[in-house]
Amino acid sequence: MKKSDLFAMAWENLRNRRTRTRLTIAGVVVGTCAIIIMVSIGVGIDKMITSQYQSDSTLNKITVYPMGDYTNDSGEVQKEMPFDDSAVNYFSKLNNVKTVVPTLEVSSYINISHGKYTYNSSVYGIPLKEMEMLGYKTDQGGFDKYREKNAALFGNQIIQFFSDSQGNNPKYKYDENYNISESEFDFMKDTFTFCAKNQNSDSEGGNYSLTQENGNDESSTGSSSQPSTVSPSQPSTGSSSQPSNGGTQRFNVIGTLKKASNDSEAATAIYIDLDLAKQIINESNRLSNIRNYKLTYSSINVYCNDSKDVAAVKKEIQDKGYSCSTDDEGLQEQKKVMRVVQLILGAIGAVSMFVAAFGISNTMVMSVFERTKEIGIMKVLGCDIKDIKDMFLYEAGIIGLFGGTIGIIISYIISIIANLVAKKVMSGMIDTSMGAKICVSSIPLWLALLGIAFSVGVGVLAGLSPANKSIKVSALTAIHNE
Repeated sequence: MKKSDLFAMAWENLRNRRTRTRLTIAGVVVGTCAIIIMVSIGVGIDKMITSQYQSDSTLNKITVYPMGDYTNDSGEVQKEMPFDDSAVNYFSKLNNVKTVVPTLEVSSYINISHGKYTYNSSVYGIPLKEMEMLGYKTDQGGFDKYREKNAALFGNQIIQFFSDSQGNNPKYKYDENYNISESEFDFMKDTFTFCAKNQNSDSEGGNYSLTQENGNDESSTGSSSQPSTVSPSQPSTGSSSQPSNGGTQRFNVIGTLKKASNDSEAATAIYIDLDLAKQIINESNRLSNIRNYKLTYSSINVYCNDSKDVAAVKKEIQDKGYSCSTDDEGLQEQKKVMRVVQLILGAIGAVSMFVAAFGISNTMVMSVFERTKEIGIMKVLGCDIKDIKDMFLYEAGIIGLFGGTIGIIISYIISIIANLVAKKVMSGMIDTSMGAKICVSSIPLWLALLGIAFSVGVGVLAGLSPANKSIKVSALTAIHNE
């Protein structure tokens, strides 16, 4: 018999038993939906994590840290490599390196105040002109005024790290996402002052002002080769909240930073220009009578021309004796976790399809039992045994095909509804301004096709045993029993 004739007979047999066929297809629909929705949740979350990671991070970045003394593979003790401007220069000369941005931690060298309140958390020196490229984002102000004297960027959550002499904090309130929504401070308008710290007495330094040898009041961005000096006696030429001979200067807050995945402290730290940070450290060391201070950066960010160059540059830096990490490492770890999650969710959904397979098998067994006489007549007429078997397999396959197709359509509808609800619920939790997407369920084409193929495959396998049973029916016995 022709394949088309077998298909037509199988289709007609299913139509003649519509109620049973519909119920069996419904079971396959439920099983397909369960698998597709479960796997789509894993795919969707993976897609959301990836888009947010790429929007908040730069995959061509290598973060370098000092490693200290270490023992190499040959058993030789290697001395700690310098982590100062010489390291910056070395990294800058590597092939496929676009730019190098150092970071300097200055929290222990500076006092920052606002009225009766004192700031007690992280302060970093960094070339402010590079911060936008680093992936930082502002919710007030911006990065364009980085050249202004004493420019600073405040994390928008740092009010919680201010306290008075009694340990009391300023007034602020959290929103439903545990972000500070109402604050006693207005970072863009209020006055915030700073001065170098005497590390021996933990008191503010006096008679402190910053000047540059070229007489220009604007602080540089960290890339200038002009040396900076600290003068304890000269008055400040920039704006300040108090006279310069009082040792205190005023920050020029050019923007507030919000959370970013590339820096966990972005919203809870203060960032100043790298040259200003160096001057503060020098003055603090002078006040503390600390000599022979050796500058060591907290970290150095190395940016490659392309993300494809990251592996080679990273290896070269590690071979030199430095510790490295990349944003891509974090992304790959997330993807590994999500692959496991997808397998677990898919396995849970497969249980429903396993139950549906019993329904298909039961339907086909009943079909063989009811059509015993028909099978006997076909054998008497000389019909090929293989054709009889294929007819029942076709019926099982059609049930799987229809169930899988309808299941995919319903799954797409559920996925769309789930994403619409997620966008409303999670819109305040995830920043979508830089391309991050809110997606809790995603059904790519490969998953839809795989779902249909899996349904058909399960149907055929479930119908295999009844089909084999059909060809074992004796023609004479079948006609006699009827």
